[in-house]
Amino acid sequence: MSADALMKAALFVPAFMAVTALCVCLQRRRARRHGEWKYLTPGPYFWLGLFAGLLITAVATLVVAAGRVERTSGLLFTSFFAALTLFLAVQAMIEQVRWNDQRIERRTITGRTISLSWHELARIGVEWTGYLWISSFEGPRLRFSTYDNGFDELGETIRDHLPTDLPPASPELDGEAMLAEARVRGRS
Repeated sequence: MSADALMKAALFVPAFMAVTALCVCLQRRRARRHGEWKYLTPGPYFWLGLFAGLLITAVATLVVAAGRVERTSGLLFTSFFAALTLFLAVQAMIEQVRWNDQRIERRTITGRTISLSWHELARIGVEWTGYLWISSFEGPRLRFSTYDNGFDELGETIRDHLPTDLPPASPELDGEAMLAEARVRGRS
């Protein structure tokens, strides 16, 4: 390994860890309140991704405009990052997770609202993407990110409403471990 590669790694690794630590410090544990409802809001990782998408799109546009790269591939690259950034912005404006004492609701990016009463809560799980999900025995899953602001407060509410009278071998009783895993994932 060359000295140049080691020097780049020595600069990149601490910078990456500093940005990660900043995001962890800026993530709020309490949810935003509006009347009787509590809301998850996009966390610092989301905003960092949105800002990075804007920055990459802007730099790629300037590089293509200056003629530094082949125009077709440069425009394809720029269009990809612009579309990805636009998707993140639309997601932040449309998707919503809110809850109160009676139920939890999630509005998806397609505008569909999925609702679950707390007394119907029966299952909990973690997807490969890191999203936590809850559902009733036969209903659709409500998914949400552990990196959103207010997740700790929502996690406590879920823990308080998890069923405790299921058979001992039931996988749904593993909800406490899944919430703990999701909290650790959201903080690392």
